[in-house]
Amino acid sequence: MRLEALWLLAQMVLFQAPSGTDQGRLAETLLRSPDRVIQATLALHIGLANEGSGVVVGRRGDKWLALSAYHLFQGKTKEGHATFFTAGDPPKADKELMKLDVLESWPDIDLVLLSVEAPKLPISPLQLAPARSLPAKIRGTTHTSGCDKGFPTLRAELLGGKVLTTKNAGEIDAFYWEMADPSIPGRSGGPLVDCAGQLLGICSGTDRKGKGMYVHIDEIRAGLKRKGHTDLLTSR
Repeated sequence: MRLEALWLLAQMVLFQAPSGTDQGRLAETLLRSPDRVIQATLALHIGLANEGSGVVVGRRGDKWLALSAYHLFQGKTKEGHATFFTAGDPPKADKELMKLDVLESWPDIDLVLLSVEAPKLPISPLQLAPARSLPAKIRGTTHTSGCDKGFPTLRAELLGGKVLTTKNAGEIDAFYWEMADPSIPGRSGGPLVDCAGQLLGICSGTDRKGKGMYVHIDEIRAGLKRKGHTDLLTSR
């Protein structure tokens, strides 16, 4: 049975209002604030094309700060823009494209920090999950978001049995989450979240085994700390 079917079945059973322990177990599989994750997810445009996704993790003055994947920007000099969305089915795109700039980049782990003009929309940045997160410590189902259809879509996804350690072309050890399924084209740069909506990782593509890869929260936290963005590391 596909993950989407399992997800729908869980929702249908939940609406039948089971009692006691069964209800608690089902609640652990459901994303608590899906609208918040949708509104924090951006569609990125480099030139005129929809190149990938990003996710808002903070704000400074009139700018949102968002994380995304470095490979979306590698070797490209065209001006970048982002589309924000309001919640709905499907989510509705804001009419104005917002200009973005690459504030920081970490090529070795495929991560960038973006500065994006802030539209007048009710957006709540996603909080970063704690460091040293492991599959065995995460309760419930994880979820991913991305703009593979031109607007943010959520899906429940299963983590692999362990955090994948890999080496990139620069021979630098890095940690990624390994997923049970391949990544969806267009979701690069989008978030992996836990049931509380905390950010666990950023989509980096698919590995040689055909499994989705997400930059691990430890790498994200370490990269932000090295470049002085400690304000993004604390609870808000």
